[in-house]
Amino acid sequence: MDSKKNMIISIIIPCYNEEGNITELYEKIKYVLDEKKIEFIFIDDNSNDNTLSIIEKISDRDKTVKYVSFSRNFGHQSALRAGLEKASGNCVISMDADLQHPPEVLKSLLGKWEEGYDIVYTIRRDNAINPFKRMSSAFFYKLSNYLSDVKLENGSADFRLLDRKIVDILVNDISEYHLFYRGLVSWLGFR
Repeated sequence: MDSKKNMIISIIIPCYNEEGNITELYEKIKYVLDEKKIEFIFIDDNSNDNTLSIIEKISDRDKTVKYVSFSRNFGHQSALRAGLEKASGNCVISMDADLQHPPEVLKSLLGKWEEGYDIVYTIRRDNAINPFKRMSSAFFYKLSNYLSDVKLENGSADFRLLDRKIVDILVNDISEYHLFYRGLVSWLGFR
């Protein structure tokens, strides 16, 4: 699908007290996707450090950087929603600001999208996670899969790529108040 080579990629980055990571993450993404047309959308979830001022400085220098600043802390899923609403790209990638979602993976996500996949999601394979977090995460996925018809893979994350048509459905056709995008995206189907 060569037609996808020159399209705009929106990258949504929810942020809460990430002043130490914003510049490094921005620079890594620019380096990894240097030949791509990128639209950055930072969502500041009412940080109480210098996260917003760092984003504003980057935005002043780079007009591809947009941001939303929440009046109070609304949470990660609401930040994702705000980013999806603001994104104008042909595909949208969401990733965390804490550098735990490696920018080096972005090219792989885009490669799968160029092959024709509408949704490309990632699975955490990090064995360095502390045992309690690993155990509680496994319990969450087992319980969720038991209680719901929507099956989630253990370790799935909000680090994913969505084709524009998926974003349009999530923004225009789904009006859930209690958002859980991992479940909603799986529920939608698509390739």
